[in-house]
Amino acid sequence: MLFGQGNFWIYAFGMVLNAWAYNFDSGTSTAMLFESAKEAGLENKFLKFSSFVSAVAEATRTLGAVVAGFFVHGLLDMTYVIQIFFSLIVIILIAMMKEPAFKKEREEPASLSRILKTVVQEFKVNRHLFYWLITSQVFCVMMCMFYFYYQNELEILPSWQISLLMLISSVINIGAVWLASKIGQRFKAVALLPILVGLTGMLYVLAITKLPLIYMIIYLLADGLYAFFLPIFNNDLQVMIPSDVRATMLSVTAMFFSLFMIVIFPMTGFLIDWLGFSLTFLLLGIVLMLLAPLLILKRNDLK
Repeated sequence: MLFGQGNFWIYAFGMVLNAWAYNFDSGTSTAMLFESAKEAGLENKFLKFSSFVSAVAEATRTLGAVVAGFFVHGLLDMTYVIQIFFSLIVIILIAMMKEPAFKKEREEPASLSRILKTVVQEFKVNRHLFYWLITSQVFCVMMCMFYFYYQNELEILPSWQISLLMLISSVINIGAVWLASKIGQRFKAVALLPILVGLTGMLYVLAITKLPLIYMIIYLLADGLYAFFLPIFNNDLQVMIPSDVRATMLSVTAMFFSLFMIVIFPMTGFLIDWLGFSLTFLLLGIVLMLLAPLLILKRNDLK
C-alpha cells in the first residue's frame, strides 16, 4: 500500500491481506493468552487479562490516531513506515515468546481439509456453539454500524473536535473493558447480549433528532457497549471450546464477523443513500429493540 500511489487494486489487495492477518491473529493470540493462563494456573483470571489487553489496545489505537493526525497533510506515507517499523519489533518479540505446553505436544501442522473437518465436526457435536457464534456476530456487526458510518459525518467537525471525540471514546472504552472485567465474573455474555442489543437500539433511535451532539453521544456509547461486550464474550467462548481447536474456532468466529460485515455493511450504506442517515439508524434501532426480547426468549438455545 505504501507504493500503491493511489492504485485501487494495490490498496484492495493490501486490505485483503490486512483482513486475513486480523482473522488469523484474532484466533491465535487469544487462544495463546488463554492457554498460557491455563498452564500457569490462572485460568480464572483470563477475563482480567483479556480486559487489560483490550484497554491497552484502545489506548494505543487512540495514541496512533493522534500521532497520525500530525502526518495527515503531506506526510501520510510516514504512518506506513512507522507501522512497518513497529511491526518488525513485534515480530521479534513474538519470536521470543514461550508457547504453551499443549502446542508443543502437537505432532504436525493440520492441513486445510483437516481444519475444515474439525470445524464441521465441532459444530455437529456442539450445535449451541454454532448458533451462539452466528447470533452473536450478527448483532455485533449491527452494533458497530453507527461507529463506522458516523465517521463519514465527522468531516463537518473541526479537527480539534474530532481529536477530542476520539480521546473521549478511548476513555469510555477503557472504562467499559474495566467494567467488563468485573461484571463478566457474575453474568454470562448470552445473558448480557439482549440487554446490550436493546440499549444500542435505543441509542440508534435517537438519531432521528439529527442533532450533532446526539450523534456524538450515540457514537461514544454504542462503541462503548460493544467494547464492554467483547471481553466477556471472548472469556465465555474459551470455556466452550476444547484446547486442540481453540485457535481455529476463534478464527472462525472472526471469519463469521467478517462475512456478516460484508453483507450488512453495504446494505446499511444502501439504506443511507436511499433513506438518509438519521432515518436508516432509526429503523435499525427499532429492529434491534424488537429483536432484543426475542434473544431473551431464545437464550436457552444459545447456552
